[in-house]
Amino acid sequence: MSAIAIAPSFAFHPKRPLGHFVAIVATLLALAAAFHAAEWDFAALTDPALRAWAAERMAAWLVAFGSPDLSWSFIVHAWDLTLQTLSAAVLGTVLAVMLAWPLAMGASRKVCVGEERPALRWPGWRHFPLRSPAAALCAICRLIQDVLRAVPDFVWAIILVAMIGLGPLTGALALALNITGILAKVYSELWDSVDDARFAQVRSQGGGRIATFLYGIRPLASRNVLSFTLMRAECAIRNAAVIGAVGGGGLGSEIWYQIRFGAWDKVSTLILFTLLLTLTADLASNLIRRQLRGDPNRAAAAPAAVSGEVAARVRPPCRPWFAALFVVGVLGWSIWFMGWGNQAGQDGVPRNHLAPATALLTGEAWSNLRFFERLLSPELDLAAIGVGDAASVAARQANGTAVALFAEHGPLSVWRVEAWQAWQAELRKWFVWRAIESAAVPLAIAVVGTVLGVAGAILLTYPHSATFQRHAQRFSGESPSRWVVALRGLQLAAARATAMVSRGVPEVMWAFLFIAFFGPGLVAGTIAIALHTLGVLTRVFGESVDNLALRRFEPVCGASRSLVFGVVAVPLVWREWMTYSFFQFESNVRAAVVLGLIGVGGLGFQFSFNFEWFRFERAGTYLIVIIALTVLIDRTSRAMKLSSTSR
Repeated sequence: MSAIAIAPSFAFHPKRPLGHFVAIVATLLALAAAFHAAEWDFAALTDPALRAWAAERMAAWLVAFGSPDLSWSFIVHAWDLTLQTLSAAVLGTVLAVMLAWPLAMGASRKVCVGEERPALRWPGWRHFPLRSPAAALCAICRLIQDVLRAVPDFVWAIILVAMIGLGPLTGALALALNITGILAKVYSELWDSVDDARFAQVRSQGGGRIATFLYGIRPLASRNVLSFTLMRAECAIRNAAVIGAVGGGGLGSEIWYQIRFGAWDKVSTLILFTLLLTLTADLASNLIRRQLRGDPNRAAAAPAAVSGEVAARVRPPCRPWFAALFVVGVLGWSIWFMGWGNQAGQDGVPRNHLAPATALLTGEAWSNLRFFERLLSPELDLAAIGVGDAASVAARQANGTAVALFAEHGPLSVWRVEAWQAWQAELRKWFVWRAIESAAVPLAIAVVGTVLGVAGAILLTYPHSATFQRHAQRFSGESPSRWVVALRGLQLAAARATAMVSRGVPEVMWAFLFIAFFGPGLVAGTIAIALHTLGVLTRVFGESVDNLALRRFEPVCGASRSLVFGVVAVPLVWREWMTYSFFQFESNVRAAVVLGLIGVGGLGFQFSFNFEWFRFERAGTYLIVIIALTVLIDRTSRAMKLSSTSR
């Protein structure tokens, strides 16, 4: 009888999407391609002499960082720069959230397109963007968010510097543009990840697309949306510190200034302030999370201690208002500090960094973009492939710089290695192909760094989870002793401290550290990406586990904590982990592009080199490749259903 009752629960269990298995195979192939397509130099590990020299350089670098400049005047200066960085990050994040919500609603298929007539669902039709006005709007919104997040924030900062000049407002707007695309993508995918059955009742009551979103989809995904928004706010603080190198003001501008002079004691002080700012942001985001979203496990524990009117007094209904006032207060402070509360002017007189905004509103700043018209006219070198002006094509053919792809080997020689080598040599005569090849460096760094970071984050999530280190006795039935509770508390603190430091130091700063050991190249950049990914993903992986209600673990009462984590918690949050991981890979590609500026090479170096030498047409070509990378990664993940249940 019991077998009959249990069987239906397994008969309709949803199968794991095929895209997840394809993703695992694709990851293994990408790892193999990353090591084949790029040049990896492990001499600092394999050669004894180089290893000793690298260790000596690393030790000297760490000693320099171990003696920060603690003079009162510099500490006051660093504090003012820290507040400037915070104000730019807060303003940029708030602007991004305001812009991302409507863009994400348009990019979400479940919100914008909704249910479609079954008659239209023949193979391939649902992927055609012009099948309906709503589908076309969805495709346009996805394209806009792709471009916004594909262009790195340092590129946005370079463009904005030409428009409104240097300062924290430039950094805030550059962050806002990039983060808008990031948040819009994740919001739309989190909303699309909600199971249709969970909000079917809203549709059955006659709710339209907006009503279904407001009362069905949005509440079900609100916890994950909030967690990711707070995480991106912390990332914005770190990015604000880095973006100062290209005119965004704050800690970043001073860090890069002191690095150029080799003042490592001052750089150490500034990095310490960056970590202090990150820790404060981490604590503040936890406070906001607790106030805005009630703990799903608190209700289960409340009857054991209180009930009735007492429980109502324990959980006051004004918490969302308290958190909202906190956010409004921080935003108000940011605007006040950027305009009138700073000490950036001469002799400590406040400088109004908001003044350049008037140039944007009046249209005066837009006239400065004429300087970048050449950037918007990329060099495609079409004459090399026989397209365009006949005289130019003939000249390229005459001097032997035109592409003759099948001159030596025909298209049927795909099985011959020498044919591929000859084709590659011919394609390198075309500038666009050389620009495409430069994408191999950031892709290789991002692939290997992401895989290492994800693996480390999965291992660190278990000790990082408050559910399994602090509240396990509420579903396991165990009664741990005090020293066991204390040991678990230490594990939790150590894991969270490790994750906080890993994500608190920007990738660029980690890269500087490992360049001192490995030298410029892919290895240093990869380890920097892996460490930062470890910190970021451990945070969101742990929050996904802690967001689960404890009652979901009660059927396996008596099992060990590690077993419950592996066979219950991980399968429940695996889809969210996939979303975060593949999104982090995309973010790591952009970070690897930025690392090209400090010696890693690839797309970032080529864009910066051509831009600084006023070769704007060539810089525009590299920018197109950067954007195309992001779009390709996004469309691939959507096609394989790696980010949501349905597209």
